[in-house]
Amino acid sequence: MIQLGVSLYPEQETLQQIEDYLKLANSYGFSKVFTSLFSVEGTKEEIIGYFRNLSDIAHKYGMQVYGDCNARFFMQMNASPDDLSIFKQIGLDVLRLDLMFNDERDVAIVNNKEGLGVQLNASLIPAVKRIIELGGDRSKIIGSYNFYPLRNTGADSQSILEANRFFKSEGMKTQIFISSQVRGSHGPWPVSDGLPTIEEDRDLPVGLQLRHVLALGCDEVIFGNAFVSEAEFKEIADTMKQIYVYGEDRPFYFPGIRTQIPIGDIERIPLTIELEPDVSDTEKEILFDFTKHNSSEYTHIIIRSRWGRFDYRPIPIEPRNCDKEYFEEGDVLIINGNIPRYKGEVHIVRKKIKNDGSQNYVGRIASSELFLLDYLHYMVNFGFIPQ
Repeated sequence: MIQLGVSLYPEQETLQQIEDYLKLANSYGFSKVFTSLFSVEGTKEEIIGYFRNLSDIAHKYGMQVYGDCNARFFMQMNASPDDLSIFKQIGLDVLRLDLMFNDERDVAIVNNKEGLGVQLNASLIPAVKRIIELGGDRSKIIGSYNFYPLRNTGADSQSILEANRFFKSEGMKTQIFISSQVRGSHGPWPVSDGLPTIEEDRDLPVGLQLRHVLALGCDEVIFGNAFVSEAEFKEIADTMKQIYVYGEDRPFYFPGIRTQIPIGDIERIPLTIELEPDVSDTEKEILFDFTKHNSSEYTHIIIRSRWGRFDYRPIPIEPRNCDKEYFEEGDVLIINGNIPRYKGEVHIVRKKIKNDGSQNYVGRIASSELFLLDYLHYMVNFGFIPQ
């Protein structure tokens, strides 16, 4: 299951604000806290105090603390790659290297005796590969993307997708940032224009941002800016309930099909559908209660969810007139009784197709979410959310 987190910058926040915020975040299922160590001015003792207080509160709520640092901060705190005890003193669970040393010191940090997890900049894959080649322990590494306070400087989706494939191939997880839409929410720097990793997500609703980074294959999702509103926490929690569902088995699923049909605990990409007013109760049940939608092998013309035809074989689906001559990208269709063998299948149109009367038009994917269809390749699970 994808893990959720928030960010805090204790030099800008009171202890009471930190306490109230982490209590609220944790009540909505958030378990990680990110902070920037090197953005804080002060003496070594003052800096230890800032972050020790934050860590103590986070640990009180069972949350892990991730601290971002660089070489300058290492020197400022009298730390060394062979001795990370200062970070344990601060209370960190995971140390993030904003920029690596690019030599054997990185390996020493990853293989630290203090038991700290280590985040490496996920955008710097050649450096990560070198650390592994020199003996860095993969089990301690998490790939962590940057956030981008400055508009138009963030990452593109394809770069994130390709980097995630590398980390997964090496058995490592990745962490990415999404952005609260609360006006005036802040990061470590005096800029307030969102704090995402992916540029195209900067102004999206938070639930849609979460679905996007899930589709890209990220394992941990952190709000880069503070403070997130309770309404946004609730939106994330509601989205998680749509992402993680249970697909019941059926006695008539024959051997072999169980390796393809989603059964048990399922992770899926939820899609918002603008429903037609005359959709039948059976069609609504197929869309919303039937949890076992996943993409068939070819998705260039339609995204085809085949499994409804097994569960709904004995149930009538009457043909319904539709005045569309052609169906277009984003239209959602259910095969009706004119083709009994395939009755109950759900199709999402990718390229324009002719309406031949065999499919009932039940609605269309919200235009703001059409980009999610690009990620519904073979065997990817998906579902529907009524608008």
